[in-house]
Amino acid sequence: MSGPPAIAAGLPAAFNVSIVGGPAGPANYTVKYYITGSDLTGGLPLQSNPTTATGTNRTVRVNVTAPMKDQTITLVVQVSAGAGGAVENTSVEQTIVVVTPIVLSATFHNGGSTAAVNVTVRFLVDDVAVGTKTLPKIGASQDATATFNYLPAGLIPGTHTVRIEADLDGNGVIDPARGESVVSQLFYKGTPPLSTGWTVLIGIGVFIPAFLVTVAMRRRGRP
Repeated sequence: MSGPPAIAAGLPAAFNVSIVGGPAGPANYTVKYYITGSDLTGGLPLQSNPTTATGTNRTVRVNVTAPMKDQTITLVVQVSAGAGGAVENTSVEQTIVVVTPIVLSATFHNGGSTAAVNVTVRFLVDDVAVGTKTLPKIGASQDATATFNYLPAGLIPGTHTVRIEADLDGNGVIDPARGESVVSQLFYKGTPPLSTGWTVLIGIGVFIPAFLVTVAMRRRGRP
């Protein structure tokens, strides 16, 4: 079974189950799956009403919805294969971290006279790249914002560095003197559940002749 190790609280995710082995000859497969956890409010499917798929395909797509509460859940998949009167059963489980994302947002102001195009923005947490976004165009004297939903799965209590990098001039080199690297801090206090552990820091700006970059971080609101 393959799929994401972490899911945003309340959002869907897909996993792929590949079936290997089973009775000889063409087989019919029945795949039943559900999630378990400490608080499954908003999550699907549940053990009391699992989802079932049947067919001859050895690869099955499993769709789940994460619960609303931050926690670690388990996806349980049960497979039954039948062929020529023979039936074989097996099961597999995968743990998944459910966590409310933090929205990382970087706003760039182009103070120059020409547009910047195809600006790749990288988001790093503790010097590890966690995602990228591309700004198609930042017009002259205009703003553009790159936003990334970061899942802080496994982030330990303490102070963590968030860095935004953008190759504004397209030369392949990150030049902090041009505002292409901005450092800020986000603070995590306490222990899980994460829903009570975060504070938010907003407010680092670097002004240079061509670009102004600001970075904002906030907890993503839940529906």
